[in-house]
Order: sequence, then C-alpha cells, then structure tokens
Amino acid sequence: MLLAESVHRDWAARMGELHADTIDAAGRLAACLLAQGDAKQARPVFERILQLRSSEYGDDHPDTLLAACDLGACLNALEDFRAASRLNTDTVQRCRRRLGKRDRTTILATGNLAGSLLRLGEADQALRLYRYIHEWHRERSGENSLVTLEAAAGIAVGLDGLGDHEAARAVNADLLPRFERAAGKDYSGTKNTRSRLERNLRALGRDEEADEVHGGIPTFLSPP
Repeated sequence: MLLAESVHRDWAARMGELHADTIDAAGRLAACLLAQGDAKQARPVFERILQLRSSEYGDDHPDTLLAACDLGACLNALEDFRAASRLNTDTVQRCRRRLGKRDRTTILATGNLAGSLLRLGEADQALRLYRYIHEWHRERSGENSLVTLEAAAGIAVGLDGLGDHEAARAVNADLLPRFERAAGKDYSGTKNTRSRLERNLRALGRDEEADEVHGGIPTFLSPP
C-alpha cells in the first residue's frame, strides 16, 4: 500500500497529474485501496481518474469506460447502490454503443449493474444479467474455469434474492465441489459457495444437511 502511494505521489510531482503514467499509478493506488477494503478512500481517486480520462479522451473512449467501471464497482462496495445503479446503467449503455454487447469491458460494467440492481431489490433484472455474464464466460473460458464458476455464483445470488432458495441451493450444490477441485477448499469462491449453500439449506429447513457443509464437501454431495 505504501509503495502504491509513494509511486503515485512521486510521479505526480515529477511528471504532473495529467501524465498517462501518473494516471495509471493512480489507478493502481485506487485498486489497492479497494482491495484492502478502503472503498471510502478509493472513491475520490477513482472519481478523479474518470474525470481526467473523460477530459482527455471523451466520455466514450475505452479507457474512460473502463474508469467508469472501476468507479461503479467502488460505489457498489460503498453500498451507495442508487448512485452505483445510475452510473452503471449509463456505463453499460455507453459500452454497448461504443464497444459492443460482448466486449469484456461491457461485461464488466454489466456485472457491476447486476450487483447494484440486486441490492436495490431488482433481483429479476439482476438474475437476467448474471445469466448473460455466465454464458459469456462459459463460451470463452470453459465450464469449469474459475471466472465461469464465479459467474455462476452470481446466478445463485440472484436466485436467492428472488427467494427461490431451492434453485439457489441446486446451483450452489453443483458449484461447491467444482470450486474445490479447481482451487481448493480455502479459496474465497469455495468458502463463499459453502456459506451460501448452508444459508439455502437452513432457509429450506434442512438444518442437518446445513450442519454438514462446515466440514468441506458434504457427504450428500459426494459421489457414491
């Protein structure tokens, strides 16, 4: 963290805030802040980067659109979901016009929008977007790649948001052994899936099965 701050401060002093390398350093600083959970401090950095990119390249330039994606993710992390939804909706629309529906930045913006909509109670719209994102990753990276599994986790979250705990349980039960095979039981995606599966089972009144989830892949998910 100190290195990212030091590099950005040094480059801003030597080359100026508007230099491309300085803006890139600001992006790395903001990403570090967000990754360590300090979204509040990251927000003004992301906002400044977006302002600089827009002034230099215009609102629809790929670098500007990517900067808008970064800010949208930060707003979601801050739980400012109304502001996030406004920005993410606009970013998705701009990305689709400029880059196309199936560009990687468009998919990134779509994921941000799905997260905003879900937390605003629009689970049906969020689920539709999560399914689209999953299909995009599945086609490009394969059924069992980590990015595809993470995208499938979005579907489970969307189903749970709709109150369809049985459908969410089925997705999470399928994902748990696949995450563990791909990345191990201590991977964040594995742990998150295990937690979701436990919540699904308890919501369905299946407490005995939920208790099994704590110890790894439950026996009821193991092959015969």
